[in-house]
Amino acid sequence: KCESQGTDGLYESLGGQQGLQTFVDKLYETMAVDDRMKHYFSGSKLEAIKKSQGDYLAVMFGAPITYEGRPLDRIHSVMSISDFEFDSFLSCCGTALRAVGADSQNVDECVVLLETARRDVLINRRPHDVKRTQEAASAKSVYERIGGEVGVTNMVE
Repeated sequence: KCESQGTDGLYESLGGQQGLQTFVDKLYETMAVDDRMKHYFSGSKLEAIKKSQGDYLAVMFGAPITYEGRPLDRIHSVMSISDFEFDSFLSCCGTALRAVGADSQNVDECVVLLETARRDVLINRRPHDVKRTQEAASAKSVYERIGGEVGVTNMVE
């Protein structure tokens, strides 16, 4: 679809602005209960973050608007997000898209587009620390490490 219709076709197939807002709302509901993600998306500025991220996603998926927020590398420069955490975000996006009725082709197209942001989001990527990873793994059950109920549901789907 993206090649033949451009990303504007994807945006429209997701339901335009209303569909995108429904997706963003579901995405934040999904991340709020996902142990891997909830600490990134909480606090007093949540609504501002949600709006800015919604605008960014709208443009990425082909909305006829201009994103006026800060560049991704500046937003994420102090966060030290890992590949695992970015993958967890993509997983939450897929779950939210399916929950709002997106078909598998649209889910795949959205996730592929989101993947293009990885380099900018992982700007200050943490070096892999085996000892720290092992200690963290020992502190939580497998159920908790895969994201609790949301993670299990994603694996089953």
